[in-house]
Amino acid sequence: MPKQKFYAIKSENEKKIVMTWAECEKLTHGVKGVLFKSFGTREEATAWLDGMEAPPADGLRIFVDGSFSPGFARSGWAFVVTENDKEIDRGSGITAFEAESRNIDGEVMASFQAMKWLEAHDQKGVICHDYEGIARWAKGEWQAKSNIAKMYVAAAKPYLHRVQFEKVAAHTGVKWNELVDKLAKEAIAKAKKVGSRQ
Repeated sequence: MPKQKFYAIKSENEKKIVMTWAECEKLTHGVKGVLFKSFGTREEATAWLDGMEAPPADGLRIFVDGSFSPGFARSGWAFVVTENDKEIDRGSGITAFEAESRNIDGEVMASFQAMKWLEAHDQKGVICHDYEGIARWAKGEWQAKSNIAKMYVAAAKPYLHRVQFEKVAAHTGVKWNELVDKLAKEAIAKAKKVGSRQ
């Protein structure tokens, strides 16, 4: 049975804790300036709402992100592996094919590379992502319609026994999420530089 999560939501005028992702999404989707984050306990959620940093989660967590730059055909991707809130490995690059869904191609490539890392190191871990499709497609909660989604679902299948997923809010100061965002952008910048020299 999945563990109960507590979704803390804060904006200039309101602080709230809800118990389901559906409720959290309803209250935050498209709302400007709202911050939200999921926690394993109500105490952690309350601490975050009160401006205190929640204690870092233990265990192996892999933060993933993708990036896209207009004028460059491929997406950047990156992952950072953390254990007990310390970085132990990282990877980044660009997709081997032209992006059909802009940064989403990079997001799913980062998640796939994270799964391959877990397999290679015979580990289980939590993939922390800011794009919802990462978990929804992999778990069969969203129907894979685009080519990139279909490819991701097929590629992820052998690794799902190693993975749990956790949604993190993008651009809200989560340090590892900010780092993978930066690394995915840098992968594109590096590829552009190499391309311009050829």
